[in-house]
Amino acid sequence: MLPTAPAPEGVDADRTDTKHSVLYVGFGHGAPRPLDNSQSADPDTALRQLVDGSSWAAMLRCAEQARAATDWIMRVRHHPASSQAVLMALVEDPGGPMALQALRAGADVVVGLRFVTPVLQAQLARLRERVAPAPAGWLGVAPGSTLDAQTRELRCGERREALQPQLFRLMWALCERPGRVLSAASLRVALDIPARADAQALHTAVGRLRRVLRPHGLDGHLQTLHGSGYRWTGVAPCAPGIISARKHS
Repeated sequence: MLPTAPAPEGVDADRTDTKHSVLYVGFGHGAPRPLDNSQSADPDTALRQLVDGSSWAAMLRCAEQARAATDWIMRVRHHPASSQAVLMALVEDPGGPMALQALRAGADVVVGLRFVTPVLQAQLARLRERVAPAPAGWLGVAPGSTLDAQTRELRCGERREALQPQLFRLMWALCERPGRVLSAASLRVALDIPARADAQALHTAVGRLRRVLRPHGLDGHLQTLHGSGYRWTGVAPCAPGIISARKHS
């Protein structure tokens, strides 16, 4: 059983102009949100945000409306676009029958309603690795240019440039899938953009990355497809072993 502590007090009302990456589905109960960077949402709204990718995780209170909560978990799991979303069930007794029902329905983890906030945050961080694994190895991004995960360096011939963490994650996400259009929602998850960040945060990050790439002549590889997302393109064939060190032991 997880350590217990008094449930946190309520927080300020949600901002309505920003979608949060972690949702809280209370199923009719007026309890305050467990984390201040989560967004209270009704079940249908929460499902839509998990499906469109603007949210990657949901915490749901499984107490007063247990059947409705487990039914909702199964709805999330049965939808192809949200089947991999992280679901955390908050229950009265983590060792009781409701916890077992939530896990059988498809919840990733159950946590007691009286929890230690750092434990809840640690659980989400651990589960997030499944949604957006940490970069490892290195990628060929263009002829003569590579991206190193260990040092967060862009290497263009003899030139090396250390990238700021967020810009590195953005470039890695794009270069790992050359030619594929990545939606803004999926990139926000990959970059771990804070839940309350401005809607233009991703656009700003893309602009910053382009400025970093310009001296190396790589900015043209980063394309914006308005209304669709972003794409890294134009990677020429590389020598064996250059594409990704993930294939190596």
